[in-house]
Formats: sequence, C-alpha cells, structure tokens
Amino acid sequence: MSKIWERYPDFDITRTFNESAVAVYRSTCRLMLAMLRLLPARQKKSGFIWVASTPLLHMVQLDALRAFAVLAVLVNHLSPTTSKIFALAKLIGLGGFGVRLFFVLSGFLITGILLRSRSYCEKDGLPVFYALRQFYARRVLRIFPLFYFVLGLATVLNVPPVRETFVWNAAFLTNFYIFLNGWNGSINHLWTLAVEEQFYLAWPWIILFVSRRRLLTAILVTIAIGPIFRVFGGLYTGNEATSVLPFSCLDTLGVGALLALRKDQIGDRQSRKRTFPFSKTALLLGIGVLVVFVLLGVIDRGRMIRYAIFDVGAALIAGWVVSSASTGLRGPIGKLLEIKPLVYVGTISYGIYVYHNFVLHFMYMPKTAKILLLLHSSLLASLLIGGVTISLAALSWHVFERPINNLKRYFKYEGDRSPKKIAPSA
Repeated sequence: MSKIWERYPDFDITRTFNESAVAVYRSTCRLMLAMLRLLPARQKKSGFIWVASTPLLHMVQLDALRAFAVLAVLVNHLSPTTSKIFALAKLIGLGGFGVRLFFVLSGFLITGILLRSRSYCEKDGLPVFYALRQFYARRVLRIFPLFYFVLGLATVLNVPPVRETFVWNAAFLTNFYIFLNGWNGSINHLWTLAVEEQFYLAWPWIILFVSRRRLLTAILVTIAIGPIFRVFGGLYTGNEATSVLPFSCLDTLGVGALLALRKDQIGDRQSRKRTFPFSKTALLLGIGVLVVFVLLGVIDRGRMIRYAIFDVGAALIAGWVVSSASTGLRGPIGKLLEIKPLVYVGTISYGIYVYHNFVLHFMYMPKTAKILLLLHSSLLASLLIGGVTISLAALSWHVFERPINNLKRYFKYEGDRSPKKIAPSA
C-alpha cells in the first residue's frame, strides 16, 4: 500500500469519497448475500450431504475447512506488508498452512474417490481403466475450464509475467519455473495447482492398480518421501523453493490418502467409533513442530530446517482436523463448521484461489489504486480486495463453473447401475 501513497502524495480525501467507499463495500456485501440465496437447500444427515454425483460422501465440514484454508491464503497475501497481521501471518506460516490443509484435503478426497471407484469396478466386473477414464474426465471438467480461462484472460490483458511464463503455466509446471527462476509476481500461487495436477498424473495408477494388501505400504513410503526430499534436496541445492516441487509435498498429500484408506477399511459408520491414524497425540506433536518452526523464525536460524519441518507439523495438525471433520465434529466447533456462509466460501474456494493474485494486480494499477485511496486505510483496502475476489469467485461459480461441473453426470463411476445416495466431492 505504501507504493500507492507515494504515487499520490497530494490526494485529497473528502467525505464524499469516504461515502463512495462505503457504498462499494455495501454493494460487495449485497452481492455476496445474493449469491448465498442462490444456493440450494442442504439436507443434513449425520454430518454428510447426500447428492447423486460421485462415489464419495460430500462432507459439509470439509467445505468449511476449504474456506479456512483459502481465507488463510488471502490473509497472508492481501494483508498490508507493514501491518502486524502480515508479520504474524508470515511468522507462523499462515498461508503455507492453508496450502498444506488443501493438500491433505485433496489427498483424502481423491484417494477416497479412487478407492470407492475401484470397489464399484470390482463389483460390476468393469475394467479398472473405466474408473481411470472417469476420474480424469471429471478432473478436467473441474480444473481446466476456469484455469485456462483465467490464464488466457491474463495473457490477453498482459498481466506480468503471464505471457513470459505462459508455457510453464499452461503445462502445469509453474512450480518448476519457480524452483529454477524464483518467485515472480501474479503467477506465484499457481504452483499449488501444478503440484495437484502432477499428483493426479501418478496417484490414480497407484490406488487403482497396486494390490490392496500393499496400499498401506505404498502410502507410508509416499509420506516418507516428502520430508526426506525436502531435507536432502534443500541441502544439496540450497534452494528454499525446493518445497514447491511435487516430491516435497508428498507427505501432506499422503497423510490425506492414509486417512482415506483407513476410512475405506473400517467404513463410514465405524469411522465415528474408531480412532483414525491421527489422534490428539499427533495433533500435539504437530503443534510442537510448528512451535519449533516459529522459534527458529524468531531467532532467524536454521532456515532450511524450518522449510523441512513445516510441512511435517502442518500435515499432523491438518490430518487430525480433516479426520475429525470427516466424521463430523460436534459441539460449538461442529456448528461453526456447518455455518452456511462458511460452507459456501468453501464451495467457491477454487475460484477464490485462482482469481485472488490477479485481482490484487488489477487493484494496484494506477487507475484502480485511486479507489483504494478512498478508504484511507491499508486494512480496509485489503478487505475490499478480498471482497472483490470472493464476489468474482461467486459470480464465476454460478455463471461459469457450476454449469460445466454439472457435466460430470455423464461420467459416473458406477457404470449403468441405478443411482444411490452418494455424493460429490472434489
């Protein structure tokens, strides 16, 4: 925000301008409320939402976790760099934790879908390649349209450095670009989508084709690769961006997969009664690891160690949170995770994540920067950017993403069997 004040040192703030800024804020809130009213009524049953589309239960509280994850990223990226909020978010790795929570959720949901799809193929006598084809078709429908639309629009509008890095981004290799060339503005957030797509290339083959007896071993090996690669890869290259490479993220993705395997083995009903692989002990251990991460940051020591251990702590905490939410947390926390606006933000979280860095770029352009000056507050300006991002994502979901997402009904996992009470996920 300091750049804006330096560019317009004599800008006059008047009451009329302040009233205009308030009007912009109120309009954003009204748009959000209008989008919420468009949501279909959700029927709850034992903490789950039942909608016929995919072979996995759509768990309400996981949508809320998505919301917390994307909001953590927004706070980290949109907070004024001179504010205490930004300093605290950077110290505790808030944005990074939000991304790791996304990875655990993704590993859990994708692995759960694949395991259930494998069971359907075994029962119906269908080849496993049928499930593989359906999986990739559904992933393309969910990820590609919005991603390439935004990437193409940013290219046409010449948002730097999209044109220069177009091939990297279009091929979902942004993380490798960052590793080789460093962080570079508005495309930085796309590294996580690259990791996800690279994960999708290999993981379905493991879950669908490795024998069930060896799946646990395969997942545990996958989890172990993450911290080992970060330590040795980081020490060998001296590059802190080692953490954005796909092998570095396998422990968080693998933890989610481990939870899904456990849930698949004991069943949805029994999962409420039995302890998942991550108990409160794992939660406390994860908190302890992140405390060490923060302390090393305070004393400015052991930077490579910090990058190596952060994902471990985040994976342990996120693993406990996801396992608890997947069975339905009760009490005040459970009610919080089922608040409709929070669940809605989780529903549109993909759009929020894809749009937010580009919205930030446009809001800092000379003409639009004047709007931020009307607020006479860096914090209010950040809130406005966040509100615009969420509103744009909401509009995108209803007008563009959801109609395409509905095409998944042509790629069911169950073949020609009669529909059951099953629900969509990712």
